Order: sequence, then C-alpha cells, then structure tokens
Amino acid sequence: MSVPSTAILIAAYQQADSLRLVLAALAAAPHTDLVVHIADDGSNPRMDEALADEAARLPFPVTFHWQPDAGFRKAEILNVAALEIDSELLVFLDGDCIPHRDLIEVYRAHFCAGEFFVGSVGYLDLETSHALTPEWIAGGRHEGAIDRAQERKIRRTHWKNRLHRGGKRMRPRIRGGNFAICAELFRTVDGFDEVYGGYGKEDSDLRNRLRNTGAKGISLWTRARACHLAREVAPSGARDPAPTELYEAGRELIKARRGMSRHRSPA
Repeated sequence: MSVPSTAILIAAYQQADSLRLVLAALAAAPHTDLVVHIADDGSNPRMDEALADEAARLPFPVTFHWQPDAGFRKAEILNVAALEIDSELLVFLDGDCIPHRDLIEVYRAHFCAGEFFVGSVGYLDLETSHALTPEWIAGGRHEGAIDRAQERKIRRTHWKNRLHRGGKRMRPRIRGGNFAICAELFRTVDGFDEVYGGYGKEDSDLRNRLRNTGAKGISLWTRARACHLAREVAPSGARDPAPTELYEAGRELIKARRGMSRHRSPA
C-alpha cells in the first residue's frame, strides 16, 4: 500500500515554547514528507510571529491559521485549517503534546480508508518538562520519560479498546492531543462540531460521530505515542465542562451541527 499524504494539525494557544519542542520532534521523524498546519486559537503574540524563524528552517512547510481570542474555540480554528488541506491522512496534536519521533510512521503504517486511529498521551513531570530542549527532543529524550504507572494505564486502555472495538460506544478512548483520521472520513462528518466553543468534549463528540458512520476506530495507544508537558509549563486556554444535554443531543448524529462547511466561501 502506498504511503498516504499526511498533514499534521496542531492546536495551540500561547504555547510558543512548547510548540518548538513539538516541531523539533516532527523534524526528527524518519521521514518529513508532510505538511504542518498550526491552528492558533487567539495567541498574543501570534504563533506565526513568535515562530517565524524556526518555521523557515524546518524540513517541511508550515502554515499558520489564527483567529481572535474569544475564549476556547479549538474546534473552529481546526476546522478552518482543515479546509485548506488535501492530504489523505490528518494527524491531530495539541501544542503541549510532544510526539514520539515515529508517531507519523505508525499512523501511516496503519492507514486505511474510512477509519480513525487513536494514540496515547503520557504526562511528563514538572522537572522533566522544564529540562527538555529542542536538541534533547531530536534525540528522543522524552520518549522514555513517563512513569511505570502511566505505562500500565496506557496498556490497559489499549487492550480495552481492542476488546470492545465496534461494541461499546465509548471505545476506543480518544485523546484530543493525539489521534488521526482518514481525511475523507473527516469531511464526511463535517469536521469538529463548533457548538463546543467554550467547552471541552469536542474530541469525544467527533469520535461518536465517526462511529456513527460505521467506522470502528483503530487503537494504537501502545504505538502512536505523545508526551504531555506539565500544566505549569504549558498552560492551556480556560474552558467549562460541556453541558450534558449538549453532548447527549449529538450522540446519534453524523454531521456536525456547526461544522467545517460553514467556513467555505460561496462558489
């Protein structure tokens, strides 16, 4: 099977320092024939200004998308970014989640049409998070830095995902900072649902709608891995829990209530 063309979409807010680490990990990947899109949810200074020099030196093109800061609107800026991408595989990362250097190759190796793929996120402690540099990331220093308790949890979750694949509605577990989707499938469900602006749950809602198309989801929790920086090092935008009725109302849907198509320019 041919290697799918690949786009990385990185959601970020006020995270220039951690984004440098994420980009360093992608640049150290075995193959860098990919495109990167940074979805900036209102940073000040903007990520395209803060990272202009680094972006120009990377072995892949980087496109920045920015929207004014009006609270947590990650779903909206990711939808805007996705409209400009014609790659076959979309990989989603958060700006504080540093991928293992082989993450893209793992997703590519398991790619199949009409499916989505879920990876894991392990949390780094504060000392390790402070110590990391782009040079250390390029050498893979972050890849063995999570503790044994988290390793066990990741393996348990992976096997539960596999055991209940296509059965339980809440499987596979999806972590917003690390997952991938066949681009055609993402367009079928009209991307993220922007009704979750200001809240969380946009990733779980997306998983539910992908499942409603008939996709089962492929668990790669033990293989497609990323490391989350400590919260004190890379704070994220504030949000409230999604109202239960909002989430429940979308359980049977396929198309987003307010999806990416609303950003298309009229023909």
